[in-house]
Amino acid sequence: MGIIRNRSLISRVKQQENRVYVPAEARDNQYIIAELAINDNLIAQVSDHSLNPTPKELLSLLLNKVRRVIAQHEIDYVAVVASNKFIRVRYGVDNEINTTQEQHIVYYNPEKSKGVIGLCPEDTQSLKSIRVVCFATGDNLRENAALFHQKVTNLVSDLKQSFDFIEAIKVQDHQHISFSLEKHSSSTNSKAHGFRVIEKRYESSGLVLPDERNSKAFIVVKANFSELLTEKVLNQNYDVSHMHAEISHLLIQLAQEVGINHMAYIASKRYPVVKSNFVVGSGNQKGELISLNFGNTEHEVIQQIDDDYINSSAHIVFYMPENTVVKFGYAVYINKVIKLLDRLSQKLHLTEHDKAMLLRFYQHFSYKA
Repeated sequence: MGIIRNRSLISRVKQQENRVYVPAEARDNQYIIAELAINDNLIAQVSDHSLNPTPKELLSLLLNKVRRVIAQHEIDYVAVVASNKFIRVRYGVDNEINTTQEQHIVYYNPEKSKGVIGLCPEDTQSLKSIRVVCFATGDNLRENAALFHQKVTNLVSDLKQSFDFIEAIKVQDHQHISFSLEKHSSSTNSKAHGFRVIEKRYESSGLVLPDERNSKAFIVVKANFSELLTEKVLNQNYDVSHMHAEISHLLIQLAQEVGINHMAYIASKRYPVVKSNFVVGSGNQKGELISLNFGNTEHEVIQQIDDDYINSSAHIVFYMPENTVVKFGYAVYINKVIKLLDRLSQKLHLTEHDKAMLLRFYQHFSYKA
């Protein structure tokens, strides 16, 4: 009987490891970008050379044609972005787009966002592409992700027919889920997630993706060590960069102990953007964004602590190579990350405020249609 009970206990422990218990307050989003390269062939289809239109007038004709195709599809919220800037999506109570020098930060609410909005640059000469950004709306976004992807691929097919496209359209599917680690540890109303890879989720819904595709998964944790910093400043004349160096060194040590090999600690005003299959290390050292290029290495740790950074917040990034997938899911790895951050909190004696880190899990893939 003892052996049977032990086996049953081991089985339950393994089942728990393959599930992440996510609080009910967690937020999902999904958006899919269809990118149309601007070239002479595309422009020729909308222009009337006898009128000699300006580049901006040509772009307006092009955007109007895209809008007419979108209107034939049941996609509630779409942004047509004629810009080379980076697109970053966040949850927002209302629809809003903040544009900076390098990025468009799009806020949307899956429960109520509707309409078609457009972004057009002042400088149309250097424009490389038009991106049609389709946002998933409604309830149960993860469960309905394959259905939404199919809707967007239908739209892409119509766009290609409408423009008599020769070139392929790049399709990028982005899915995020975010939750507070404070609520993760205290929530009694939670949902078990296996965090399966997108391909397996889509296959179970009858949707098969192209063989040639790029995919990546990673976690970005937003941490704020404000009370830890206050405590250190009260005790001595303290440099903020020293605190971030101490935290990152401890974090890297703890990560090695639990077998987490691909991560970054970013204490900077710039926002981390994760790349894969590029030259390893960090790039884009100037501007608003910092590019983290994780290659197919066995071990890659990036530290970026800017000398002029005086804030208590930091981004901690965990990149997930293919070998982190267990039983077609990322749950085991995500639980490992959560335990690592809990150990970090214990070692640093963090207050409840500083423990309340925000974890965002990202799954992206792209292909040419």
